[in-house]
Amino acid sequence: MLYKVLRIEEDIDFGCEERQPGEALMSVVILEDENGREMSLRHDDRLLYERDINEGDMVMLDEKNELKKGN
Repeated sequence: MLYKVLRIEEDIDFGCEERQPGEALMSVVILEDENGREMSLRHDDRLLYERDINEGDMVMLDEKNELKKGN
């Protein structure tokens, strides 16, 4: 299924602790599916940059539930 990236926000909710050294920086990605339903997921911020995923892009989930650009 294809999703449209509506927003990418920095994940600042670390609970009662701060992000631990070496822990990946995460983003919260707000997606809209083909039926107009919104969902959010936490995603490794580094992978978003590596895969050039930006707000407005069409994406899909791979076998690891990580985002990749859609066709």
